[in-house]
Parts: sequence; structure tokens; C-alpha cells
Amino acid sequence: MKDRNVIAWAIVSLVGFIAISFLMSRFFGQGANTAKVMTDFWRSTLTAVILYAIPVVLAAIDWRPSFYVMGLVIAMYTLALISVLLNMWTGGTQNTMMVKLLMSAFSLALMVGNGYWLVLALRLRKKEQDRHDRKRFGR
Repeated sequence: MKDRNVIAWAIVSLVGFIAISFLMSRFFGQGANTAKVMTDFWRSTLTAVILYAIPVVLAAIDWRPSFYVMGLVIAMYTLALISVLLNMWTGGTQNTMMVKLLMSAFSLALMVGNGYWLVLALRLRKKEQDRHDRKRFGR
């Protein structure tokens, strides 16, 4: 699976998630527990980096099923983006409308990016399947 676009969009997804996570920790971590919120941010960042790095490394060494693993990771972090949207619109009222709109727009943009990753991965899967079928059936 040495497809640079799939790997590049996975990295874009990771960077976007880290940015949104950081912004969420800034907006909701302004109380007395700022140190705890930042500790949680660094833990979630480390977890995300590990979860994204495993399939990216596997993809770089051309292990074909790696994009299935990467798809699970990206799907999981897309659910986190849905959580950001829900927190923005149903959570507390301490955020201004501009903050809610910007965070929602950023979350939706990253969801679109994750959807584009899915399109790239499906194209890659189709290409691999066609190559396998040609090899198998001798066409």
C-alpha cells in the first residue's frame, strides 16, 4: 500500500485531531484543573500518535491490509469530531457564537478530509483488487 496520498491524508487527519484536541483543552480547560486538562491532552495526543503511526508504518512497508486498520483508527477519531460538534452546541454556554462556529467548521472540515481519505483508500482497494483479479484469472 505504498500510496502517498493515503498516508498523507492520514497524517493530515492526525494533525487536525491534535489541533482540535488542543483547542478544546484551551476552551474547556480554563478553570482550576488546567494542569489536569493539559495532562489529558498530552495523553490523548500520545495515544493518537501511536494509533496513527502503527498503520502508517505498516502501509509504508507495503502490508496490504494496513488501510483497514487505518480506516478503523480514522473512523474512531471521526467519532471524536462528532463529539466536538455535540459539545459545542449542546454543552455549556461559556463559548461565544464565533468560537462555536469556528470549532464546528474546523471539525466539519476535518470530517470531510477523513471522508476524502476513505475515497482514496477505496480507490486503492479497487486498484489492488483489479490487479489481484488480473493475476488470478490471467487477463
